[in-house]
Amino acid sequence: DAIDNPSRIDGLFIERAMVKASEKLAVLSAEAPINQPLMTDGAAFFQLQEEMRSAFECTVVDLPRGMLVQHPHLVSDMQVIVIVTDLTLAAARDTIRLLSWFKTNAPNTSVTVLANRVVGTGQPEITRKDFETSIERKIDYLVPLDMKLAAQAAKLGKPVAEAGKNSKTVTPIGDLVRAITAIVPDDVKDAGKGKKGKGDKPAGGSSLLGGLKGLMTKRAAKAK
Repeated sequence: DAIDNPSRIDGLFIERAMVKASEKLAVLSAEAPINQPLMTDGAAFFQLQEEMRSAFECTVVDLPRGMLVQHPHLVSDMQVIVIVTDLTLAAARDTIRLLSWFKTNAPNTSVTVLANRVVGTGQPEITRKDFETSIERKIDYLVPLDMKLAAQAAKLGKPVAEAGKNSKTVTPIGDLVRAITAIVPDDVKDAGKGKKGKGDKPAGGSSLLGGLKGLMTKRAAKAK
């Protein structure tokens, strides 16, 4: 409804529409209609993105490929882009195209490649070495496949990172979070602190990366 009526998008809308998953994580999600296409020039998405930036220290956007092609301006101001792929031939071809697209349309953005659902035993459709040769760069992070953990997280209604805090699957996710927070300039990370949106709610301390980073810090402390 907000995309159809961009004038509704403001700080108060963000406050009411977001679902607070934890102290430092809020989620905004909606299903796209299947009986009609989304008729927008992308301005509504950009406005929503800007309102979220003013309300939170950090925003993470799961951007479908179709929107990426139709509305390239949505990635123009992003500091970090993570391409999530898997070790298959089809994914290798897609990754090559995405890397080329980002090189042209977001040349100043840091791009990270993460391979998801990596099997620990058996022969994958394509090896890591062959995959990296195909895309002409290294895979930055590999997340092992853990069906039991994924099922447990789904039953509990919790993120995998919370359901399996000490698992090998979560470790590379924590490494990714720390790498992203190191890439993003301090002035960008601090931009949301002390700001207030139209709903007059302070923005500091309400970030996804902040929550994940805090979780990983606690794990490191316990390990000692």
